[in-house]
Amino acid sequence: MKQLRKNMQQFLVDANVFVAAIKNPEKKARTLDLILELISNEGIRLVGNDLLLLEFEKYSEKFKSETASHLLKRLRDKMIVVELNENHIKACSKYFPKNEIVDIVHAATCLQENSILITNDKHFDKISEDGIIEVWSISKAIENLLGEN
Repeated sequence: MKQLRKNMQQFLVDANVFVAAIKNPEKKARTLDLILELISNEGIRLVGNDLLLLEFEKYSEKFKSETASHLLKRLRDKMIVVELNENHIKACSKYFPKNEIVDIVHAATCLQENSILITNDKHFDKISEDGIIEVWSISKAIENLLGEN
């Protein structure tokens, strides 16, 4: 069992990925496929925090649909919600304006849990460039996890 855990990939799925998948699922089919892969692949662990769940709930309400409700439930079921260590928050806070607390918390979650952040949010460029956390764009995640097709 420990061996499997060591080989597991860990991700934090930013709210903009969720929005891309639910806002217009027909148009953004690859993003929807990405989220479905993340929640159904047993070799993938999803991590998050309370603020991320609140964001998902907010957007699920805003873009009310069967798809949004289903994805929210599946993400909530799979996601490990972590308690953050203050040191990780401090390490990440210098990369973001003080009013971007959600981004700080997401970055700190990735740092603490050694997880890859999937997002198209450019606020994470600097912390990624400095090697503090690994960040994949939605297209990179699709390419890496689903292949080109």
